[in-house]
This record gives sequence, structure tokens and C-alpha cells, in this order.
Amino acid sequence: MNHDRTETLNLAQLRTFQMVMQAGGYSAAARQSRLSVPSVWQHIQALEKAYGVSLFVRQGRQVQPTEAAQRLSRQVESVLVQLDSTFDVVGSDANEQTIRLVTGARMLLEDMTEPLAEFHRHHNNRLVIRQGNGLRAEELLLADEADIGMTLEPGFQQQSDSIHYEPAYTVEFMAVAKRSHPWTKAGGGLRELSRHELVVTAEGTHGRDALDRAFHRDGLTANIVAETDNSAFTLACVSAGMGVGILAGRPQGQLSRKLVSRSLSRQLGQRKIVFMWRKGRLLSDAMVDFVETVIEMNK
Repeated sequence: MNHDRTETLNLAQLRTFQMVMQAGGYSAAARQSRLSVPSVWQHIQALEKAYGVSLFVRQGRQVQPTEAAQRLSRQVESVLVQLDSTFDVVGSDANEQTIRLVTGARMLLEDMTEPLAEFHRHHNNRLVIRQGNGLRAEELLLADEADIGMTLEPGFQQQSDSIHYEPAYTVEFMAVAKRSHPWTKAGGGLRELSRHELVVTAEGTHGRDALDRAFHRDGLTANIVAETDNSAFTLACVSAGMGVGILAGRPQGQLSRKLVSRSLSRQLGQRKIVFMWRKGRLLSDAMVDFVETVIEMNK
């Protein structure tokens, strides 16, 4: 390691660099950081000298990051996240800090209530719980408005380079309908499902992508009458008699207990529920206990 070069770096320079990356220009970064434009420019110049590369190319009033800047930004982001999270780990109030969780409504109602109650019995941490699918969880985590997210495991090429994913427990894809629905008396499989009105999660969600690929593979067309952004809403629509719902969840969960459920694991496979947090993030002891409690109680 070249210590002479690393000794010339400082956190202010790295934070300024990230602001320029996000804002797209020196002036915008200066407004965000409350630095002067010359100071922002000097920070970037110092980094370019230390790394021996050009980081930005001017395009009008904005700057375009080079490939070297893109690579540096990915590394710097995790370094800054890790540094900021040290206050959660070693601060005087580390064991009483607020833990901000974002999770889907179905997961909260069927998978999380008992683990949350168990965690609360042993910890003083205040919990802030927000509802959101995987995309919303990612947004909140990257905006530092949440500490931990939970979502259905992203499919191929759907993972964010800025998010760490930790397996929690397994759920299965299933079709559900009211007991009086004609589908409950017919055969199983995707071909039979294609003959009925379907309630599914919205395009771009992980469960919907799995469904679309399976229908495409079998040359089928889905008759979709309603789209939702979470599985709990899907189950509510099914309970109201709007059609057959397709989702990832638990056949014996409290939201689907009064419905007829059939596994689609053979057609769509199984999928894990995963924890999400920003790459580089250090979890406090309380956060680690929370994660372990959820995993243990959902085995």
C-alpha cells in the first residue's frame, strides 16, 4: 500500500466527490455542501492527483464522471456508509437507538409480529416500521431513511450494487382463491390459471417477474384484472372475489387461511425473503439480535 498517497486523502474530499457524482456539477455540489465552488474544485483536484486519474469531464455547466470516477464512487460509498454506522455500533446510545424497518404488509402481518414482540421483550430500542416493496425499501435505505429492509429475494440482474442482501427464510409461490371460485374445482397448473381472471403484483416487482417468465416460457397469456404493489393487497382483492391471486407467501398465513391455496413452487420455484441494508453498513448489536430473532422464529 502506498501510504504517501493515502495520507493526502481526507473525508471531506471523499464526501465532496460523492456530492459532485450525485449533483452532476461543481456548483450544485457546492450548494449542497455549503462550500465554495473553488473549494469543491480543489477537493476533486486533490483526489485526481492522489489516484492519478481524471474523474470528471466538463459538458456545458455540468460534469460527466469518467469510468474511474464510477469505480471510485462505488468503493467510496461503502467506506462512508461504514464510517457513519460506527456511531450506531460504539456510540453511548448504541443499544437504545431507533431501528427503522421497511417491509411488506404481508410479511409484517404474517411473519414479523411474533419476532417483533420477542425482540421488544429484550431490547429498549424504539422501532419505526414502514410499509414498502423491495423497490421502495431500496429507495429508503439509500436515502438513509431506513436501516433495514425486508423483501422477496431479487431475481437475476435485479440486485442493487449498493445494497447487501442477507437470506432470512423461504416462502413459496402460490395461487389463492375464495372457496366458491370455479378454479378451486379445476385442475392445477399455469394453463388452468390462464383461463381465469388474475390478481397479481405490479410489473417490476420480484414476484411478478417470476410469474411473467413462467407464462412466457409456457406460451400462455395471463388475464390480469388487477395489479397491486404488495401481497397483502393481492389477498384482500382475492377475498373480495376479484379473481385468483398469485403471490409469494405462506399457505397457512392468517391472511390466506380462509382461502384455497395451491403451491406454484414447481412452476415458479421457491424464493427467499431477504434482509437488505446498505453495503458497508455496520449493524449494532441490537440490529444483529433483531435479524437473528426473525430468522430463528421463521424456521
